[in-house]
Amino acid sequence: MERGIGMARGAGRILRALVLEYLITVIALLALAFAMLKLQPDAGKVELLILAVYTLSCLLGGWYAGHSAGQKKFLHGLAAGVFYFLLLFLISGLGEQGIQSEPAQILLAGLLCSAGGMLGGMIS
Repeated sequence: MERGIGMARGAGRILRALVLEYLITVIALLALAFAMLKLQPDAGKVELLILAVYTLSCLLGGWYAGHSAGQKKFLHGLAAGVFYFLLLFLISGLGEQGIQSEPAQILLAGLLCSAGGMLGGMIS
């Protein structure tokens, strides 16, 4: 019985971390869109900045998940990063054109999200 309660608390912690990650992502991507409007950078820089936004969001969400976990912080951070990427991947696939990225870019985004979340959990 106690294990089920502990799992529910862990799931709630990860869910709150995901909400935090997506709020940070929305704010950062809006700021990036405004900067793109003014500065008009090339596509390569934009892709790099988007990956940086994903990584930063996962880092902060992983920090929150690890900070509220108490023990096994890096695992909670890793879970926050992995679930962030999976949800991002699913939402991207639901679009009209589907997923247009190359497999290497998708793998890189997944690794950065996972590593960012785990690092956030480790420093919490």
